[in-house]
Amino acid sequence: MELDDMKLAWQTLDHRLEQQHALNVQIFRDGRLDTMRRGLRPLVWGQALQMAIGIAGICMFAPIWVTHLHDPAVLIAGVVMHLYCLGLIIVGAMVQGHIAQIDYAAPVLTIQRQLLKLRRVYAVGGAVVVGLPWWFLTAPLLVVLTRGAIMQVAPSVIWIQLAVGAAGLLATWWVHRWTRQPQRAALARKLDHTSTGSSIRRAQAAAGDIARFEQE
Repeated sequence: MELDDMKLAWQTLDHRLEQQHALNVQIFRDGRLDTMRRGLRPLVWGQALQMAIGIAGICMFAPIWVTHLHDPAVLIAGVVMHLYCLGLIIVGAMVQGHIAQIDYAAPVLTIQRQLLKLRRVYAVGGAVVVGLPWWFLTAPLLVVLTRGAIMQVAPSVIWIQLAVGAAGLLATWWVHRWTRQPQRAALARKLDHTSTGSSIRRAQAAAGDIARFEQE
C-alpha cells in the first residue's frame, strides 16, 4: 500500500507539473502574441496611409490625363502616375490582408508561415511597386503638374531625369547582384533584414520566442 501511495503521489505531482508547464506556456504565448499584435499595428497604419496617398493621387491625376487625351506627353505621364498610385493601394491592401489573415490561435509553426508570406509580400511589393519606380517618377510628375508645359519650356529636364532614373535603376541592380555573391552573404542578409520592416521583424522574433519556449 505504501508503494501504491508513492506511485499515486508521483503521478499526481507529475500531472500537476504538466499542468503548471502548460499554464506557463499559455501565459508566455498570450503575452508574446499580444506583443505581436501591437507590433504589427504601426505597419497597418502605415499601409492605410499609403493607400490614402494612392487614392488622393488617383483623384488628383485622373482628371488631368482624362482632359488631355490630345496631348500624348501629359496622357502618358498621367497614366503612369495613376498606375503608380493604384499600385500603392494594391500593395497596401495586400499587406493588410495578410496581417488580417494571421491566426493567433493556430500553432506557432502556422503563424510563422503566415508571417513569412507577409514578409515576402511586403518586401516584393515595397521594392518592385513602391520603391524602384521612384527613380523615374520625377519626370512624369513634372509633366503632369505643368500640364505638359515643361516639354515646351525645358524638355531637357525631363530627359535628364529619365537618364538619372535609368542610371539609378542600373546601379540598384548592380548592387543587388554584387551583394548576392557568396563572399558577401552577410551583407545580403543585412540588406534583406533592413527591407523587411521593423514591425514584421519584431513579430517574427516574438513567434520564434514562442517556438523556443514550447520546445523547452
